[in-house]
Amino acid sequence: MRSTMGSMPLSVAMMLRRAAATGPHARLVGVTAAGRGVQTWPQLAERARRLAAALPTLGVAPGDRVGTFACNSLRHLELFYGVPIAGAVLQPLNVRLFADQIAWIAAHAEDRVVFVEAALTPRLAEIRPELTGVRRYVVVPDGTEPHPDFADAVDYEELIAGAPDEEPAEVDEWTAACLCYTGGTTGRPKGVVYSHRSLTLHAMSGLFADSFAIRESDVLLPLTPLFHATSWGMPYSAALAGAGLVLAGMDTSPQAVLRLVREERVTVAAGVPTFWLAVDQLGPGADDLGTLRRILCGGSAIPLELIQRYHRRGVEMQQGWGMTEMSPSGSLTVVRGHLADRPEAERLALHATQGFATPGVELRVVAPDGEVLPHDGVSPGEIEARGPWVTEAYHRPDDDANETRFRDGWLRTGDVGTIDPDGYLHLIDRDKDLVKSGGEWISSIDLENHLMDHDAVAQAMVIAVPHPVWGERPAALVVTCAEVDAETLRAHLRSRVASWWVPDVVEFVADLPTTATGKFDKKRARALWQDRLAALTPNGGKS
Repeated sequence: MRSTMGSMPLSVAMMLRRAAATGPHARLVGVTAAGRGVQTWPQLAERARRLAAALPTLGVAPGDRVGTFACNSLRHLELFYGVPIAGAVLQPLNVRLFADQIAWIAAHAEDRVVFVEAALTPRLAEIRPELTGVRRYVVVPDGTEPHPDFADAVDYEELIAGAPDEEPAEVDEWTAACLCYTGGTTGRPKGVVYSHRSLTLHAMSGLFADSFAIRESDVLLPLTPLFHATSWGMPYSAALAGAGLVLAGMDTSPQAVLRLVREERVTVAAGVPTFWLAVDQLGPGADDLGTLRRILCGGSAIPLELIQRYHRRGVEMQQGWGMTEMSPSGSLTVVRGHLADRPEAERLALHATQGFATPGVELRVVAPDGEVLPHDGVSPGEIEARGPWVTEAYHRPDDDANETRFRDGWLRTGDVGTIDPDGYLHLIDRDKDLVKSGGEWISSIDLENHLMDHDAVAQAMVIAVPHPVWGERPAALVVTCAEVDAETLRAHLRSRVASWWVPDVVEFVADLPTTATGKFDKKRARALWQDRLAALTPNGGKS
C-alpha cells in the first residue's frame, strides 16, 4: 500500500516559497563595488522567478547546465534559486582555480550559458576562446565596467526586467539541481550532482539542534564561497529558517569581515581555519566581534588553542567535517548531553575533534582489508560515509573513481581516523598525507595542531620527506607571528608527542600554499619544498 501523504516534492522551489512566506523581515545583504545591497526574501523570490521565466529566451531547456562565474553576492544567490526552479542545473565555476581547470570543468559539465559578474569578466576573457561549448554569456552588473570582450553579452538586469513573475512548474525531487566540482587536489576535479531532494534534506539538517542549529533569529555570514559546495548549504538553510544572510563579496579581508559582523549584527559565521587564524592575529582588542556567538569552521583541523582563544572572547567555535561529495556536511562538534558536566577544558577539547555524525549521515571505520572496525576510539581505518545527501557516484569521471571511491553504497572518503564510543570522529590524517616512518604512522594533523598551539606560530604544515633508513620522516613548514627558533619548536613538540614523531627539520616560510577553497595545499607544498627539506634532513634524504 502506498501512502498519499507528503506528495509535495522536496525542491528548491519549496525552499524559496518557505523563505518568501517566513522571511519578509530578514535582511539579505550583499557587498559589491557599488556598495551594500539589501533585499528581503520575498524580493529575492520574485527576482528568482523572473530569472527562471527568462532562461528559455537564452535557449536554456530543462536539464541544461548553466554556469556561474561569481563571488558571494545577492545576484549570485538569485541564480542559486532561479536556475534550479526552472528545471535547469546550476553549475558554479570556482573562480580561484587555474584557467585550464576552469575551462576543463565548463567543457566537462557542458555549460551552455554562463553568468559572469562584471568584475570577473577580465579573468573569464582569458579563457573565453577555450569555452567553445558556451552559447551565450550574461553579465551580472556589480558597479564595475565589464571587459570589452563581453560587449556581446546579455545584461542580467535587462534579462529579468522583461520576464514575467510567475510560479514555475514543479520539478521532480530526484532531478539534478546543482553540479559542483571537487577541488581536484589529487587529479582532475570530480563532478558531484546534487538533486533537489538532497539539497533540501541537507538544508533541513542545517536547522537541526545538533547540527548548524540555524534559527529564524540568526544572521548568517558564510565566508565559504557559493561555488564551494553551495557555501556548505547555508544559503538554503537560511531560506528554510527565514534567517538573515550576509554575503561579503570579493573583499574577505579580516578587517572588512569584522566590519560586516559588527554592523550587520551577524550571529553565526562560517569559514576555513586559515581565515579565523588571521582574524585572531589581529588581537582581541583589534575589533569587536559584536553579536557573533558561533563560528562554524571546517576544511582542515582547528588548533585547540584557537578554539580556547575564541571561547575567551565569548564565541563558540564548532568544527565540522565533510566534503563536496557529502554536500558537504558529515559531522559537527556539539557537546553531548551526558558530557555537559565535564570540566570546561574537556568540553572545549571536544570541539577539536571532528564531532559526531550529522543526523541523517552514517559513518563507519574500515580497515584496508574491508573489515568494519569498532567505534572504540583506538582502531584506525578509512572513514566511510553514506546518507541522503552523500553521493554514490561521480558525474562522468575520466578515471576509475566510481569503482575505487565507493563500496557497497558507501563513500570512501580517503580520511583515516577513529570513532570513539561517544560517537566523536577523530581524524588522524588524509591517507595520502600520513607519514610512515620506520613502519609506523605519524599524523601530520596532530603535529600541525601542536605547532599552532605555540604562541609564536601562525600557521604550520607537516609533510613527509624521503629517508634512506626510515622510509619517510616528517618535516615542518612554519609561518610565525613572533620570533622563535626551530629548536624551541622542536622542544615544544617533544613535550607533547613521542620523540620519534618530532620533525627533523623545521623550515620557516613567508606563507603556505592554499587550495582554491582556502585549505592548505599539501600537494603544492610537496612540489615546492620536498626536495629541499629532504636535503636538510639528516642523511640528506638520499637512498
